[in-house]
Parts: sequence; structure tokens; C-alpha cells
Amino acid sequence: MSTKPYDATLKDMIEDDSASWARLSASVRILRTTIIDADVSTVTAASDKVVRVEDEVGEWLLNLDPLSSYDANYPERLHLYSTILRHRHGLRVRSVALLLRREANASNLTGVLEQQHPDEPEPYLVFRYRVIRVWEQALGPLLSGGLGTLPLAALTDEAGANLPGVVEQIDKRLRKDATPAQRAKALAATYVLMGLRYADRVIEPLFRGVIGMEESSTYQLIVSKGKVQGARDIVLRQGRRKFGEPDAASLLALESTTDLEQLERLADRLLAVSSWEELLAP
Repeated sequence: MSTKPYDATLKDMIEDDSASWARLSASVRILRTTIIDADVSTVTAASDKVVRVEDEVGEWLLNLDPLSSYDANYPERLHLYSTILRHRHGLRVRSVALLLRREANASNLTGVLEQQHPDEPEPYLVFRYRVIRVWEQALGPLLSGGLGTLPLAALTDEAGANLPGVVEQIDKRLRKDATPAQRAKALAATYVLMGLRYADRVIEPLFRGVIGMEESSTYQLIVSKGKVQGARDIVLRQGRRKFGEPDAASLLALESTTDLEQLERLADRLLAVSSWEELLAP
């Protein structure tokens, strides 16, 4: 999986309820799931999480890769990670491209990567992967499915027609089936992910509507997480304009920064430094 904005939120969601993500990505009956470290350090500085899945016929790995922006080389990178995971762990790998918004969509995301020599009739490589375009997903199954994938419901086109009602349904489900701590975390994840599609002025009133004053700590957690992501996005956007695209190590360091004041200091320092390394140095 790549280190992109919103990855930190999605990694938490996957770790908290990996079974829901396995069910979203495959039609087989899932018996058990565990999180493993996906060591692909030979090609990237990021060490992400992959789900080890056990079904009725055996074990396999779920390589679930969220994407929120256009990446021309995405199928090739997905194939590379899949190959490394197969080699490292000796298990079948199911690779899934999770497109979080239309800006990530591309004509080459067909679910099949083929490479062929021009003088040969058949491709020498055929790599198949699944593409999940979140905005195209049906609202009902996400609202009634696992708690881990529940926040994705707010990103569907169907939800866009009635956002207040959908946020209320998400919260109603969480009040019924989640602990207070799980509810707070899931609502915070929903808030952050909705930032991919909607402006803050649209999102904030929706959450004030479902969270009463007696739950101010829950609301503050949601707003705080949203502000942290917003500050991180500002640093990333302005840094790209000044320094160019950050390398994997710089992206990982930025994604690992969760303190709002520290992110604001990084934004202030942008004018005084000349590289990503200098900006993110201790």
C-alpha cells in the first residue's frame, strides 16, 4: 500500500476490523483474519499492513491499496507489491485497488495488467486485481456490513443525495453495535474520509447534528482528527510546490506526525528550508 493522504485513518480502520475489509474484497466465506507486517522495504521505505485471511479452502493475503489521487504507474506498482508479498510469505495474494474518489480513477485501472512483446502473439505477463470504486458502491450493504468499513458509506454517490440522513444512519449503527470508544473512533474516521469529497463547511454541521453537548469529548476527537489531517495536507501540498514530490521516507514521516501543533510548526518552517529532509529533520 502506498503512503498517501488519509492512509493513516484507513490503516487504523483495517487494523481494527480486518474481517470487514476481507469480506468487502472477496466473495468467499471468511473464517479468520490477522494483520501482518507487509515488509516491502526493498522497494519502499513504508512498512504497511496486509491482512492474512483464512477461508474454507486455505489461506491467502489481502493486499488492499487505498488510492485518493491519480497515479499513472499504479497497476505496475500493485503487481510489484503482490509479487514481493507472494515471495516473502509463500501465500496467494489478492490485490485490491480501493479508489476513494473520482480523482483517483484512470483508464488503465481495468483490473488486468498485461505486458507483451510486440513480436509475440500472447502476453508474457497477466496480472489480475480487483478495483473497488467507493463512490459506485451501494449504500445499503455498507451501512449493514462490518463496522470497519462503515465510514466508507459516506463517500458513495448514493449517500450524496442525503448526507445528513446517512451520517445519522452511521451513528445509529454505531450506537447500537459499537462501544463508546469504537463509536468515537469510527465517527472520527468518517469525518476525515468525508474531507476527500466535501468541504469542512458541509461536514462539520452534520456531525454537530448527531453528537450532543453531553458528548463534547467525542466531538472534539472528531474535529481534532480532521484538523490534523487538514494541517498535514497543507504541508504536503505547499511542500510539493516548493520541493517537488517527497520520497517515501519523507511521506512516512509526515503521515506519522499526529500532533497538530507540530504540523503547524512545519507549515511555518516551509518558507525557511530548502528540502523535505531539512523540513522534517528532528
